[in-house]
Amino acid sequence: MQHGPYPEREPGTASIGDYEDFTTMALDPGELEALVAGAGECVFSWTTSQGFPVGVVMAYVYRHGRFWTNCTAQRKRVAALRARPQAAVVVNKDRKMATYKGNAVIHSPGDDDWDHVKSWFYAALSGAERDPGNPFLRRVQAFLDGPHQVIIEMPAQLVLSFDFGKFSLLTQAAIGSVASPASGGGQMA
Repeated sequence: MQHGPYPEREPGTASIGDYEDFTTMALDPGELEALVAGAGECVFSWTTSQGFPVGVVMAYVYRHGRFWTNCTAQRKRVAALRARPQAAVVVNKDRKMATYKGNAVIHSPGDDDWDHVKSWFYAALSGAERDPGNPFLRRVQAFLDGPHQVIIEMPAQLVLSFDFGKFSLLTQAAIGSVASPASGGGQMA
């Protein structure tokens, strides 16, 4: 008896139906934390006044469930985020990825919390937080603290995650090939 739109298969074998169900390829909470923890690079996205999505690769710090990044106040993204705070962050590392969404908050010089936010953020972004005695990292921290900088905070609400390693294994099983890249079998995704 056939269930759904896919043909019967032997138990324990992968099918195209399994291949289309990407929920099995999501990252667990520990994998998500390892993916975004600390600092790294992300694609940060927002929308233009015409509704088009735009994104750039940026350095970020992830702390307390929020992504933090910075740029000069003159960047078009700052005015766009002030008008439309909906933003997204995509992190892709070690064949794992996750997309987050949230409403961005712009922190600017003159804000009540500016001195506190810039103090910890620039130390974390430069690496001076983990190695405070390093004079080079302290110079990087001071360099980041330019007069026209703003810091963008985005609460992280997970949209989706994906493990390309799981995807590759499932694909190989679905087509009947479980060869590893080291044995000359190639690599998917």
